[in-house]
Amino acid sequence: MLIWRLNCPHCNGPNDVAMARHCLTCRHCGAGLWLRCPDAYPTVAGTRQIDCREAVFRWDHYLKEQHRPLSRPGCAADLLYLPFWRISAMVAIRRASPPAHIAGDSIPFFDIEGMGDRNGSPAIERWQDDSSDGPWDIKPWDLSFPAFDHGLWGLDSLGIRTQTVALGGCAESTSSIEARWWPPAGRGEDAATRLSESVAAVSAQTHRSEALNHRLIAPQISLIYWPVWLLADGGKGSGRCVEIDAVSGRVIRENPETPQLPEPGDSAGGESPKLLPHRCPSCGNDLSVDSELAAFPCSNCGMLVAHVGNGDREIMPCDFSTDSASHNSVWYPFWVFEPGQIMVPAFSIRNLRFLVRFGANVSGQDRSFSTSDNPPARLAGVALPSDVAAGLAELIRDQKSESSQAHPPSSTRLVFVPLRSEAGDLVDPVTGLCLSRRALAAS
Repeated sequence: MLIWRLNCPHCNGPNDVAMARHCLTCRHCGAGLWLRCPDAYPTVAGTRQIDCREAVFRWDHYLKEQHRPLSRPGCAADLLYLPFWRISAMVAIRRASPPAHIAGDSIPFFDIEGMGDRNGSPAIERWQDDSSDGPWDIKPWDLSFPAFDHGLWGLDSLGIRTQTVALGGCAESTSSIEARWWPPAGRGEDAATRLSESVAAVSAQTHRSEALNHRLIAPQISLIYWPVWLLADGGKGSGRCVEIDAVSGRVIRENPETPQLPEPGDSAGGESPKLLPHRCPSCGNDLSVDSELAAFPCSNCGMLVAHVGNGDREIMPCDFSTDSASHNSVWYPFWVFEPGQIMVPAFSIRNLRFLVRFGANVSGQDRSFSTSDNPPARLAGVALPSDVAAGLAELIRDQKSESSQAHPPSSTRLVFVPLRSEAGDLVDPVTGLCLSRRALAAS
């Protein structure tokens, strides 16, 4: 999970923000804030943790362990920021046969046959896995790779550094030392290809069954600059140069030939993510803060403000099912994609694989929706962003044996459907499908 360190627009206090969060409360002034990313990709940088003197100490310690002469006094030192492309996405992998631990009765859908007369709902058959297709396995995936020629510098990946170190804007990450910014090579769009190649390679090595295909859902691309100290001592024809991680202090490698460095500059360019006031764009009223939600109802004007894509906000009109609801029903949100009325549950479901299976069952049914001036009082929160829902909608189309390439989504809207509660489980009154309490556990 990428972590950014961003300043509050009200008090200028720093806040550590996980990339997946849409809003937060400033830990300094308590203001509600929302995360806005650039239209292209955010450009961020790691903040150096060791100064030049500490870097020389780390080098000397490294040389002493190898019983080699220590560095000479007055060695040259440069702080260089190296660029890396980073992409994170939900990856859906479809395999020829389902793993044994998710087959059969372990899936939290069950038949409610015999309950139809009592509850007025039709009975359904238990969902069975199709051994010829197998389920989609959906999991997060993260990849970083250098935005410079291979082997030019010692760092070849950031690994888990981006998940443990807060990254800030390029201007905020530099100090009084004049830094040098290595120009990035390649394009951010190429990161998706690199990630697909990585997924295919890992799948082929770690899974017994052949990976038929995979898809990237809501990929997010970033350009990350990482600080590295370059230390060099010369003289008597025995000059040495070493690269030291300016965050951890680890000696990366000794570099016999240092490439020509760029001129010192104040910034690397690019646009950083920002924190902005979490307010309704329609009336300016402060919105409630809930890090688990992707849409927020305004208590003043009643509009539903949804966070979409890169953090943009838009007023989202809502439709409501015209099906009658019983007294103990709560109205749950779904993203609906046309054609085919593909319904993707937007409320919290423990596992995305269960979410896709539930969406495949409730999609394509004969349902009618309309706007309402008097919406139901008991509405569940919208927890799934629309860009992730769009990717899951393609999986649901495949689950229903429909061609996603032949029928790309032409429109998207948010609807609320009443689901009846039965001993903590949810029952869809149209299909009779029951989603168990275990599947609804917080993810």
